[in-house]
Amino acid sequence: MKITSYTIADPVPGAAQTAAGTVPYRFTFETAGFGCAAQITAFCYVKEDAAPGRPVLFATNGGPGSSVAWLHLGLLGPRRLKLENPVAPSAVPPFELEDNPHCLLDLCDLVLMDPPGAGFSDEPDYEKEKDLCSVDGDAAAVALFMEEWLIRHGRVNDPIYFAGESYGTIRAPALCDALFGGPFSGGRKLAALSLSGIFFLGTAFTTTASILTQPQCEESVRNLLSAAATTAYHHPDRFPSPEAAAEEAWDFAPRYLAALFAGRALPEEERKAAAETLSRLTCLPADKLLQDGLRYTMKDYRAAVLPGQEVGAYDGRYVMDGLAVPGSLPMPGMTDPIADDPAMGRYCPAFCGGMGELRKLLSLPEKNYSLINFTVNSSWQYASSRTAVASLENAMRRNPSMRLFFGSGLYDLVTVAGNVRYTLNQSRLPLDRVTVKEYRSGHMPYLGEETASQLEADIRAFIR
Repeated sequence: MKITSYTIADPVPGAAQTAAGTVPYRFTFETAGFGCAAQITAFCYVKEDAAPGRPVLFATNGGPGSSVAWLHLGLLGPRRLKLENPVAPSAVPPFELEDNPHCLLDLCDLVLMDPPGAGFSDEPDYEKEKDLCSVDGDAAAVALFMEEWLIRHGRVNDPIYFAGESYGTIRAPALCDALFGGPFSGGRKLAALSLSGIFFLGTAFTTTASILTQPQCEESVRNLLSAAATTAYHHPDRFPSPEAAAEEAWDFAPRYLAALFAGRALPEEERKAAAETLSRLTCLPADKLLQDGLRYTMKDYRAAVLPGQEVGAYDGRYVMDGLAVPGSLPMPGMTDPIADDPAMGRYCPAFCGGMGELRKLLSLPEKNYSLINFTVNSSWQYASSRTAVASLENAMRRNPSMRLFFGSGLYDLVTVAGNVRYTLNQSRLPLDRVTVKEYRSGHMPYLGEETASQLEADIRAFIR
């Protein structure tokens, strides 16, 4: 795999309003070509007259096949999407951008990347470049782009950080291997680049059994923390705070796991007591929980929190009336996990409109900008040479100064906070170099001014 072309559009000057004041910057839109058709494109914001040693923060979102629009317009870019009500945004134009008070350009430069097929990046040839739709192949391509960017901009000797959201948190561990390189890496070269730190937002690598060598505990147990926090958000009379509900659920988790292990051998009185506790934490009827062996699905939970309504999978604060109408042939009973989700179905139009406004502002390509490319998503190969945890353990072993930051939304019902806690406890990662934060938000913990401010402060403290 190699980069066969690289273009940099004419620079666009700008000024970011940051916590440290106004920061003049130079914006460039950059494109790397990979052989047949595939591209990686990037939105690059570099401070004018920056001193040597200034950190560079590279970032991607997830999917796979997702663009970086979410991090770009939600958290990192100098301009952000203006949302009058972040948990009930308008679904129709006009959409606006505004100065982003949480921009980090006073602290580091920003390279916001769209992998092949995402955003403005052209799709790979799925026959000839299918390796780009795999964990290791994707990481190798992103690593090549990052190395090329650092060389072209004279930044090879500056600290490198990476922020990944959702699938971007699966990309990040594989990227550690690809950046360093070696005989078994995707690039098959020793580039010897190390990251100073990684930001994991909406951590996805903790959601599947394949990421650990040890067996995972029950999914319903790991989901309980986020379910309880979301219950507290919608029913504040039940708990002192969402955090208190989350901690009660986490304290109950070992007893819950033991009850599930015992199954029918659990004394009836203890079964009923466990069902009553679960019912208070999840809003699911105790009788149904007993009938289902004390297990529940997130789909069941999301429909039970507010009768007659459904809460969002990606952010439990978002609500839609009724339940989605399922499809007919060829997918009977299916609902769209994105368009029909009360969260994604509400804020996607605003992000799409925001990218349209950014196109005009920065003279970006006059072509469709795909928020998520589901052809890439459905073509993805998740088999990898290492588990995510193993890649991180090795990276931190060879780089004693590398640090990890995990930011979870308490109301994220897809990549739940309990998975992060559980995975870290089962790993061999040096926890004195790991920061874990939880926010009153969802899959994108920067939606909402209060949590955006908290996240910005935590990111700044981590980099400094």
